[in-house]
Amino acid sequence: MTWENDRPHPKQKVTRTIGFAFRVKKSISGIASEILGKDAMETNVDGVTERLLDLSDDLNDNFDVLMDHMSFMKAREIVHRQLHEETFTKVVRWNILEIITVVIVTFGQVLNVWWILSKRNNSYY
Repeated sequence: MTWENDRPHPKQKVTRTIGFAFRVKKSISGIASEILGKDAMETNVDGVTERLLDLSDDLNDNFDVLMDHMSFMKAREIVHRQLHEETFTKVVRWNILEIITVVIVTFGQVLNVWWILSKRNNSYY
């Protein structure tokens, strides 16, 4: 939070939640060494296999990041959809009130013109 002249900035008065996500997992090469054993892993794994294991580990990490981003975007979409629906409901209600007001004013003006014309005793002609 930034402070200016011992007073918080108006935008900084909003409570915010900050979250962090940590994943602790074994690497694919660690899992392979458990399955094959350390001695077999050292003798059977060449550079290409080790590179493939590293690439698959990176792919898995990137997939986890993508899934986190997608879950954040879904939650964000839900919040914005609710805000949109609330705003749309308020706009519709305001428009209905406005239409009713226009109809009442129009009816009042028609009655006023009719009353003025009926009081003149048809003296136009």
